[in-house]
Amino acid sequence: MAAERLLKVENLTLVLKTREGEIVPVREVSFTLGKGETVGLVGESGSGKTLTGLSLLGLFPPGARIAGGKILFDGEDLLTLPESRLQTLRGQKVSMVFQEPQSALNPVLTVETQMREIYQSHTSLSREEIGQRILDGLRAAGLPDPLTVSRSYPHQLSGGMRQRVMIAMALALDPLLVIADEPTTALDPTVALQILALLARIRQRSGQSLLFISHDLSHVRRVSDRVLLMYAGRIVEEAPSARFFSHGPRHPYGRALLASRPEGGIRTRREAPLSAIGGQVPPLWDLPPGCSFAPRCSRADSLCTSTLPSWNGGEGERVFCHHPDDSPLGAPVHAA
Repeated sequence: MAAERLLKVENLTLVLKTREGEIVPVREVSFTLGKGETVGLVGESGSGKTLTGLSLLGLFPPGARIAGGKILFDGEDLLTLPESRLQTLRGQKVSMVFQEPQSALNPVLTVETQMREIYQSHTSLSREEIGQRILDGLRAAGLPDPLTVSRSYPHQLSGGMRQRVMIAMALALDPLLVIADEPTTALDPTVALQILALLARIRQRSGQSLLFISHDLSHVRRVSDRVLLMYAGRIVEEAPSARFFSHGPRHPYGRALLASRPEGGIRTRREAPLSAIGGQVPPLWDLPPGCSFAPRCSRADSLCTSTLPSWNGGEGERVFCHHPDDSPLGAPVHAA
């Protein structure tokens, strides 16, 4: 049975003013997220993943404007709400784990002071109750000595500890939706896997929804129920995670991404070289007239280079491609 819908994004389009003129880093993005569901949003750097996540919080970079679309969250269109209402929703119902905790955390305030501000802004708890909530939250995030951590400044903590603090802050008010933006960036592989396991445990325990943004397919494979594949500002494929990684993506870009990874599952011999994706992501101010991936795609023809694709399939399993690949992979893909 499909999860009850919590979030519905409809044709979200974001325009950004740059030195090269106006660009569209998020183009007609549409997807849903159910209650208690984890959706992985994956793509190369610059594909529009982070901007999509920030849009759900009403946080936009200077020079950005919404050119169209809706963000329907728990019955409200976030794009029509006043800033005062958005400030109430941030933290209480929607929160974000940022990819760079060193820059997201205030370097001159202790962890306790920063977490205390969250509770003071959104609750009427007493000072003692807030202090206990802080310690409980840090402990739940896997920090074994929460009192010491709470009295520490960010620079006194390791990268993994800072990321756990960010997770504790994001979960402080039990939001309905957590957006995790590259939460394992700059962490060594062992710590990264610990953070992924922590997110999975928290989700199972609390039933929160998670939008997991990453460029790492093996991490998306570990935590996601569904996968959204993004390229040059567009979502180009949506599929159940099990199908995406066992049968294989239908979009040639997804196939190419899998083939470029050691655990991609497309190579038939262990010693075979990795398959690189030729060419470059086109600049957003100079996209080709047809499919943006066509200049790098081995399946592209004149239709691909001249005409924008349309969606094949329906909600939950669809691909934005003229010639989707429905052949199964040579072997199942396993997480690293």
